[in-house]
Amino acid sequence: MAETLRKSDTGRTGIPQWLRTLVLFAGAGTATFLPAQRPEAEVEKALEAAIYKETVLGDLAGAMQEYKTILAQADKNRELAARALFQMGQCQEKLGHRAAAQSDYRRVATEYSDQTGIAAAARSLAAGFSGPRNLNFEEGVVGKAPAGWTVPVLPKDPPYSAELRRNGCPNNSGCAVLLVSPNAPWRRPFSTMIQSFNAEAYRGKTVRLRAWLRVEAENDGAQMRLAVDRDGFFDNLDSQPVRAAEWTRSEVVRRIDEDVRFILIGVMSNARGPVWVSDISFEVIPDR
Repeated sequence: MAETLRKSDTGRTGIPQWLRTLVLFAGAGTATFLPAQRPEAEVEKALEAAIYKETVLGDLAGAMQEYKTILAQADKNRELAARALFQMGQCQEKLGHRAAAQSDYRRVATEYSDQTGIAAAARSLAAGFSGPRNLNFEEGVVGKAPAGWTVPVLPKDPPYSAELRRNGCPNNSGCAVLLVSPNAPWRRPFSTMIQSFNAEAYRGKTVRLRAWLRVEAENDGAQMRLAVDRDGFFDNLDSQPVRAAEWTRSEVVRRIDEDVRFILIGVMSNARGPVWVSDISFEVIPDR
């Protein structure tokens, strides 16, 4: 997404300017906090380096700080400001802060509507908060995190990850696997794969989250999570843990109160070995 929002500038070398910038910043380990009145060209280089930090190094907190600095210094270049604000939304979404991400996307769409390409992308993302997506893992690239799902970790070398798989699944579409690095520092690791969306369509209704889970290692466990966000306060409800090596159905049911702003769904693992998840469903059911 980020690359499609950049201007192409290959120069005489045939290598895009933004890529040359990223290599320079990554190799030098240069901090990109900018003094006031930094030349516009250097602000743009700093933006590309911050995108590298976000998308390649996985340092979301560091990238967020740099985007804020760039946004404050790019007031004379509306394109740079819109791009920095958009990337802030991307970071917030990866961290699971969907309300903050939606706010950033809406700001891009309204305050920078003259930047037609990025404003359209922001409007599309903001509108996409209306419900869950990719529950059957049909979207995405094998070996990468499934589209629409996030594993909220901050370190440069994250101890947890999630991968899309096409083999070993109980269906023809796909499944996901939560993985833990052998170097994970915790005695009993805890990881989660989540997504969240606007609760408006579900308020006052009872919903059910279902999935099929299995674990590979003895004594490992995994369970489904259905949480609600009331102005930043999360109320979690979890299913019973699954500890079987065979595919086992897991579900959690709850009523969505009228004051709920966002719904968060996901799978949680306290496993050392891989945890597999498939055929997630999220539906409204009649009140019992």
